[in-house]
Amino acid sequence: MVRSLLIDRFGRPITHMRISVTLRCNHSCIFCHREGIFGLKSRELSPGDWGFVARMGVRNDIIYYKLTGGEPLIRDDIVDIVHEIRSVGGVVSITTNGSRLAEFAEKLAEEKVDHINVSLHSLKPDVFKTITGGDLERVLAGIFKALEYGLKLKIDYVILSLNINEYKDLISFAQKHGLDMNIIELIPLGMSPETYGKLHAGLNNIINYLEKISVKKYKKEFQSRPTYVLPNNSKITIVKGWQNPELCMKCTRIRMTPDGRIKLCIFRNDLVLDARKAILDRDEEAFQKLLEKAALLREPYFKPENLAKSSRSNNS
Repeated sequence: MVRSLLIDRFGRPITHMRISVTLRCNHSCIFCHREGIFGLKSRELSPGDWGFVARMGVRNDIIYYKLTGGEPLIRDDIVDIVHEIRSVGGVVSITTNGSRLAEFAEKLAEEKVDHINVSLHSLKPDVFKTITGGDLERVLAGIFKALEYGLKLKIDYVILSLNINEYKDLISFAQKHGLDMNIIELIPLGMSPETYGKLHAGLNNIINYLEKISVKKYKKEFQSRPTYVLPNNSKITIVKGWQNPELCMKCTRIRMTPDGRIKLCIFRNDLVLDARKAILDRDEEAFQKLLEKAALLREPYFKPENLAKSSRSNNS
């Protein structure tokens, strides 16, 4: 059992916090779900504010902090945010589109960032541009610069109808450069059903391929994610976040919005606690009560019994 002072009524400890430090982004990914944050006029918290959040989190055994956006590296003070969280004992990782990674790689290495997830959805410049609106060469330059400074990298590859035929090439890229990789199934959040239907692609062929080329398979403790180990020790993880009770039942994460709200699930906007005032006032008692309330309210979005009911209803 993972040690934690905050455990919800389903027995899940809260050990991870995913922080959206900004909603601003210099890419325009066609599948962007904005971390489930919609209709927000961003009032971004300062590095010191995030340091307070992390200090309170670490006191409650929330150890792991993922910085995301928007695009977190669009904030010129991102290194200061990392420093604040690291200084109170938090383990920091970052998810980035990679466009500014070359610029920040050295300082992030100095701050001992645990690892960095880089979105890489195609190795074809035109397809990459269509999917993200970004420049592939700039992202690749960021990846290679980060490797020069010894940063541990993971590739995030969202499977789409536009790039499903590249899975072998992207897995080979990860192997060649000694990278780990998340292969992520598209979730229908922030897009119309029609768009989701056009973009969605299944994971079966990829899983079959990984079964053939891997030397080991296991499930990560966090969200029970299937992971395949390749001969060079690169680890390829399957992330299926939609209609997956096993993932939900093993989720140990809460989320923070850029303006200081605690969001309990990416799919839920009814389970959000406003912690901005407590953060700005450095009110430890008020913030502690909000963390404890988060543990009381938190619940899996997908539960086995709910999916079973839905299946019976659809088949009746």
